[in-house]
Amino acid sequence: MEHLLTCTTEELALMMAVSDQPKMARGMMDESFGKKTEREWIAIMEAMSHQLIMKRMWDPEKEKNDENPLNEEVRSFIDKYVHSERMIRCSNLPMQSVLMLHHYEGDQWLFHVIDRDIVHEFALLESSEIKATIRDFYGIEYESYAGEQTFDLTYRDFDRLRDPKKVDKIQRKTPFTESEEHSFELFTEDLKRFDWTLFNISNFSIHSREDQSFAENILFFLPSHRGIWISEHQEEQDRPAHFYLADYEEWDTILQGIQDFVELQTQEA
Repeated sequence: MEHLLTCTTEELALMMAVSDQPKMARGMMDESFGKKTEREWIAIMEAMSHQLIMKRMWDPEKEKNDENPLNEEVRSFIDKYVHSERMIRCSNLPMQSVLMLHHYEGDQWLFHVIDRDIVHEFALLESSEIKATIRDFYGIEYESYAGEQTFDLTYRDFDRLRDPKKVDKIQRKTPFTESEEHSFELFTEDLKRFDWTLFNISNFSIHSREDQSFAENILFFLPSHRGIWISEHQEEQDRPAHFYLADYEEWDTILQGIQDFVELQTQEA
């Protein structure tokens, strides 16, 4: 993996703002720190320009001449970053981090990790490294695999899982078999450990920066001491949200499928 850049959210916002992406820059800042007044925004950007000068990424002489003050390498990087048409987003709430993989050009992808919504790390990798990169990002380990565990939910109950007050009601009203009920109890133990939040990996197609991105594929999962809980859609079922406990081999197969899918999509683009 070839390291490209490490910066703060504010520094990235400034680089985007002077690269003809002011709305995107303000949106990112508002999402991270709340809405700022115009005066606050200008003060933050001025402070960040001094930091970029120290990093030798900002030319104050060009700025005085009303030229783009970023060096050519940084301008090229920002342009490819903001115009990427495909992205994989991997959430990791317990670690307060997000991994985003943006299609860069050809067979290259942009590795983008956001740590606590403060620090952004960028690097380049090949599409063949996607599976290993996602696997390493999560670093899932379990003590011993608990074997076959499955249960099914309606989509309404799937959405209710985030509310611990409704979990008992789900268990009482769902016609689980004895084995499904046991699996559901094991699952809710793990869900409680992660503050009632499922992890997810989303695959986005971005047709225009003026429009919203489109999620083409979303995988919901949950690490466990017993394996990895996976959720998948079952067509034409009364309870279409199917959960099952996967082992390392199955997890590896799922990540390989994500890599194969995006490789195919970028080849067809």
